[in-house]
Amino acid sequence: MTNRPVSIVIMRPRNPVNIGACARATANFGLRDLVVVDPYGPVWRETRSAPGAETIVREARAAPTWEEAVKDCALILGTSSFHQRPFEHAVVELPNLNKHLSAYPASEPLALVFGSERSGLSNQDLARCQAVIHIPTRRQSPSMNLGQAVAVVLYEMRRIGWEPPEPQPLSRALELEPLIETLAELGTDTDYPHGFTPEARLGRIRSALHNAVLPPATVRFLLSFSRWLRKKTTP
Repeated sequence: MTNRPVSIVIMRPRNPVNIGACARATANFGLRDLVVVDPYGPVWRETRSAPGAETIVREARAAPTWEEAVKDCALILGTSSFHQRPFEHAVVELPNLNKHLSAYPASEPLALVFGSERSGLSNQDLARCQAVIHIPTRRQSPSMNLGQAVAVVLYEMRRIGWEPPEPQPLSRALELEPLIETLAELGTDTDYPHGFTPEARLGRIRSALHNAVLPPATVRFLLSFSRWLRKKTTP
């Protein structure tokens, strides 16, 4: 399976501790891309409980919609305990995950989607997935804590041979941060992209720049140019 790109997508979380636990599990197994869809604003700002995963929390993307969260992923797998629900979807038992993924090119990015703490993924969310991963839990107590579910699925990914991509050099990430923040401020000043919350706009810009290959000289030029534009657009 090697280095298939993987994103962790959390739908409408309402507990900052759970977001932090997901971030820590993401860091534990070598991932960096955590996407939070339609987070409750106060909870999103309060998320801090991720010892050892502060960078993951800081760089997590807030996406306003499902489409924005998974737009770069060719393969989308949901997760569910199927508690009090009929099995209406293509189901992948967790021990069979390797067999399922082997049918897809290793270059195709994968989104692993997890539902909210209270209700999991909605039927509409599940219908958007190519298949749904089922973790074999005890029938009398099928639901798992959100962070635990993320950790169990990522453990299985590592067990079957998935290796995370090499982390981005810290120096490059730090070099991009002033440009990311300036572009986000410019986007807020001009309401672009239109309709994005400040958190979602920042996440979108950060994702775009971290996926780009920009020479240091280009980053410095874009930073200077965006700061000049901001001065011109600020009353």
